[in-house]
Amino acid sequence: MSETGVPGDLVIRADRVTKVYEDGERQVTAVDGVDLSVHAGELVALVGPSGSGKSTLLALLGALTVPTRGAVRLGDWDLGTLSEASRTRLRARHIGFVFQAANLVPYLTARDNVALAGELVGASRRASRREAEGLLVEMGLADRLGHLPGALSGGERQRVALARALLVGPRLLLADEPTASLDSDRAEQVMGLLAGAARAEGRAGVVVTHDPAVAAWADRVLWLHDSRLVVPDGGEERTVGEFSRG
Repeated sequence: MSETGVPGDLVIRADRVTKVYEDGERQVTAVDGVDLSVHAGELVALVGPSGSGKSTLLALLGALTVPTRGAVRLGDWDLGTLSEASRTRLRARHIGFVFQAANLVPYLTARDNVALAGELVGASRRASRREAEGLLVEMGLADRLGHLPGALSGGERQRVALARALLVGPRLLLADEPTASLDSDRAEQVMGLLAGAARAEGRAGVVVTHDPAVAAWADRVLWLHDSRLVVPDGGEERTVGEFSRG
């Protein structure tokens, strides 16, 4: 939630979203009729067993794929109606991604990996590098600006990836198992930074995780099972809506 504990403006909304993939002669429903809303100042965790649809739902929210049925709206944009080129531009400007593997460019320094996000949306190299330095200093990486990814620890690489995701001030921050390769201390550090960033400046965040310690950082935890949102602990299945962790 926001600092006041009251949800802010709606950032992302999924309405009856279904994603079906072709697998040879059969169809596989990866996400089935999901409704989801995330507001500014809110961090939501998506949890569930492997194959339940968590990563596919995150990809739909992040405009990496489009729904077979239903709609995903980021602000005024209906993501499913945009061309691939338009979705690429929207992702670069309005959505920040952090994945299990940091996905840093191996031949660029930490500073230049972060600055690249600004250059991709038209900012100057000088301005992007200046912003990158500021973010990395805030994340405790002042002495790592000129290091290549191979010289960084796992936790440092994830902090660089988070800084890159934040450089352009995205409205939506998405993270897929961002601490899976980290020990508990480094995972705690990364999640503290990620949760703070997701709740800041009118931003919203969604994190996919198997880790209860990661889910504990969220304002709400949503459970997926067999491609649907469900009520935990054996409750009646819900295909529409959300539920609070508490």
